[in-house]
Amino acid sequence: MSDEKEIAVILFDGFELLYVFGPVELLQFVPHYHLEFYAPSPGKVSSSQGIEVIAPRSLADLESADLLLVPGGKGTRALVNDQDFIGRLHLLGKNSATVVSVCTGAALLAQAGLLSGYRATTNKRAYHWVTGFGPDVSWQPSARWVQDRSR
Repeated sequence: MSDEKEIAVILFDGFELLYVFGPVELLQFVPHYHLEFYAPSPGKVSSSQGIEVIAPRSLADLESADLLLVPGGKGTRALVNDQDFIGRLHLLGKNSATVVSVCTGAALLAQAGLLSGYRATTNKRAYHWVTGFGPDVSWQPSARWVQDRSR
Protein backbone atom coordinates (compact mmCIF):
# COMPACT_ATOMS: atom_id res chain seq x y z
CA MET A 1 0.00 0.00 0.00
CA SER A 2 1.39 3.36 -0.97
CA ASP A 3 1.95 6.08 1.59
CA GLU A 4 1.21 8.71 -1.05
CA LYS A 5 -1.77 10.96 -0.59
CA GLU A 6 -4.03 12.03 -3.43
CA ILE A 7 -4.74 15.46 -4.79
CA ALA A 8 -7.89 15.17 -6.90
CA VAL A 9 -8.34 17.96 -9.43
CA ILE A 10 -11.86 18.33 -10.79
CA LEU A 11 -12.16 19.29 -14.45
CA PHE A 12 -15.34 20.32 -16.27
CA ASP A 13 -16.13 21.96 -19.58
CA GLY A 14 -15.41 25.66 -19.26
CA PHE A 15 -12.82 25.41 -16.46
CA GLU A 16 -10.20 28.17 -16.37
CA LEU A 17 -6.71 26.93 -17.32
CA LEU A 18 -4.91 29.17 -14.83
CA TYR A 19 -7.13 28.00 -11.97
CA VAL A 20 -6.10 24.39 -12.60
CA PHE A 21 -2.54 24.56 -13.84
CA GLY A 22 -1.38 27.40 -11.59
CA PRO A 23 -2.08 25.32 -8.46
CA VAL A 24 -0.93 22.09 -10.18
CA GLU A 25 2.42 23.73 -10.99
CA LEU A 26 3.00 24.21 -7.25
CA LEU A 27 1.24 21.13 -5.91
CA GLN A 28 3.37 18.77 -8.00
CA PHE A 29 6.26 19.52 -5.65
CA VAL A 30 4.46 18.60 -2.42
CA PRO A 31 6.21 15.47 -1.11
CA HIS A 32 4.23 12.24 -0.77
CA TYR A 33 1.26 13.49 -2.83
CA HIS A 34 0.24 12.58 -6.36
CA LEU A 35 -2.17 14.39 -8.67
CA GLU A 36 -5.13 12.86 -10.49
CA PHE A 37 -7.57 14.57 -12.86
CA TYR A 38 -11.28 13.73 -12.67
CA ALA A 39 -14.27 14.91 -14.71
CA PRO A 40 -17.98 14.11 -14.84
CA SER A 41 -17.04 11.63 -17.60
CA PRO A 42 -13.53 10.46 -18.46
CA GLY A 43 -12.01 11.82 -21.65
CA LYS A 44 -11.52 15.23 -23.20
CA VAL A 45 -12.57 18.27 -21.23
CA SER A 46 -12.46 21.74 -22.84
CA SER A 47 -11.21 24.75 -20.91
CA SER A 48 -12.86 28.14 -21.31
CA GLN A 49 -9.97 28.94 -23.67
CA GLY A 50 -10.82 25.92 -25.87
CA ILE A 51 -7.80 23.85 -24.79
CA GLU A 52 -8.65 20.18 -24.40
CA VAL A 53 -7.30 18.26 -21.41
CA ILE A 54 -7.69 14.54 -20.84
CA ALA A 55 -9.29 13.52 -17.56
CA PRO A 56 -8.54 9.80 -17.29
CA ARG A 57 -11.06 9.20 -14.52
CA SER A 58 -14.70 9.87 -13.77
CA LEU A 59 -15.97 11.57 -10.63
CA ALA A 60 -17.84 8.30 -10.01
CA ASP A 61 -14.42 6.62 -9.58
CA LEU A 62 -13.51 8.93 -6.70
CA GLU A 63 -14.63 8.25 -3.14
CA SER A 64 -12.45 10.79 -1.34
CA ALA A 65 -9.19 12.69 -1.62
CA ASP A 66 -6.65 14.07 0.74
CA LEU A 67 -7.00 17.37 -1.12
CA LEU A 68 -9.92 18.09 -3.45
CA LEU A 69 -9.33 21.03 -5.82
CA VAL A 70 -12.32 22.65 -7.55
CA PRO A 71 -11.39 25.36 -10.07
CA GLY A 72 -13.54 28.16 -11.37
CA GLY A 73 -14.33 29.25 -14.88
CA LYS A 74 -17.27 29.96 -17.13
CA GLY A 75 -18.44 26.36 -16.80
CA THR A 76 -19.42 26.93 -13.17
CA ARG A 77 -22.46 28.93 -14.35
CA ALA A 78 -24.14 25.78 -15.68
CA LEU A 79 -22.73 23.35 -13.11
CA VAL A 80 -24.31 25.11 -10.11
CA ASN A 81 -27.65 23.88 -11.48
CA ASP A 82 -26.47 20.36 -12.37
CA GLN A 83 -27.92 18.32 -9.51
CA ASP A 84 -25.94 15.17 -10.37
CA PHE A 85 -22.64 17.09 -10.31
CA ILE A 86 -23.53 19.04 -7.15
CA GLY A 87 -24.67 15.87 -5.38
CA ARG A 88 -21.46 14.06 -6.28
CA LEU A 89 -19.37 17.07 -5.22
CA HIS A 90 -21.20 17.13 -1.88
CA LEU A 91 -20.27 13.51 -1.18
CA LEU A 92 -16.67 13.97 -2.31
CA GLY A 93 -16.25 17.09 -0.20
CA LYS A 94 -17.71 15.44 2.90
CA ASN A 95 -15.29 12.52 2.50
CA SER A 96 -12.17 14.52 1.62
CA ALA A 97 -9.68 15.78 4.19
CA THR A 98 -9.19 19.21 2.62
CA VAL A 99 -11.37 20.98 0.06
CA VAL A 100 -10.15 24.01 -1.88
CA SER A 101 -11.52 26.12 -4.68
CA VAL A 102 -10.26 28.84 -6.95
CA CYS A 103 -12.42 31.78 -8.05
CA THR A 104 -15.98 30.75 -8.95
CA GLY A 105 -15.28 27.19 -7.84
CA ALA A 106 -16.49 28.58 -4.50
CA ALA A 107 -20.01 28.79 -5.98
CA LEU A 108 -19.92 25.04 -6.65
CA LEU A 109 -18.71 24.32 -3.11
CA ALA A 110 -21.35 26.62 -1.62
CA GLN A 111 -24.13 25.10 -3.73
CA ALA A 112 -22.99 21.64 -2.62
CA GLY A 113 -23.25 22.72 1.02
CA LEU A 114 -19.51 22.33 1.56
CA LEU A 115 -18.98 25.89 2.79
CA SER A 116 -21.87 25.98 5.26
CA GLY A 117 -20.57 27.49 8.49
CA TYR A 118 -17.21 28.36 6.94
CA ARG A 119 -15.58 31.64 6.00
CA ALA A 120 -14.93 31.88 2.25
CA THR A 121 -14.26 34.31 -0.57
CA THR A 122 -14.07 34.39 -4.35
CA ASN A 123 -12.99 36.51 -7.28
CA LYS A 124 -14.28 40.05 -6.78
CA ARG A 125 -15.60 40.33 -10.36
CA ALA A 126 -17.92 37.39 -9.68
CA TYR A 127 -18.46 38.10 -5.99
CA HIS A 128 -22.16 39.02 -6.17
CA TRP A 129 -23.00 35.98 -8.30
CA VAL A 130 -21.01 33.50 -6.17
CA THR A 131 -22.29 34.83 -2.85
CA GLY A 132 -25.84 34.17 -4.00
CA PHE A 133 -25.12 30.52 -3.19
CA GLY A 134 -24.71 29.23 0.33
CA PRO A 135 -26.64 31.72 2.48
CA ASP A 136 -25.01 30.26 5.61
CA VAL A 137 -21.46 30.91 4.32
CA SER A 138 -19.55 33.72 5.99
CA TRP A 139 -18.48 35.46 2.77
CA GLN A 140 -15.43 37.69 3.20
CA PRO A 141 -15.72 40.58 0.72
CA SER A 142 -12.21 42.02 1.01
CA ALA A 143 -10.16 38.84 1.44
CA ARG A 144 -8.10 37.57 -1.49
CA TRP A 145 -8.05 34.08 0.04
CA VAL A 146 -9.44 32.42 3.14
CA GLN A 147 -8.44 29.32 5.05
CA ASP A 148 -11.01 28.06 7.54
CA ARG A 149 -10.32 24.65 9.07
CA SER A 150 -10.42 22.08 6.23
CA ARG A 151 -11.54 24.62 3.62
